[in-house]
Amino acid sequence: MYFSNIQILMLVFAFIIAVLGAVKMYQIKKEYLVKQKELEVESEKIELERLKITATPEEISK
Repeated sequence: MYFSNIQILMLVFAFIIAVLGAVKMYQIKKEYLVKQKELEVESEKIELERLKITATPEEISK
């Protein structure tokens, strides 16, 4: 099977686009996981603050 120069260039270009797309997808997934962890930490802080506000002085001194 013989490929012309333009077909080889098109294949190389398509491969480069696929690799760049995979790298971008990995970066987006990594950013999503970091943001999700930040939101979980923020949620825990809010929950602890809410519990601290609703706690009575006797519960705090325990």
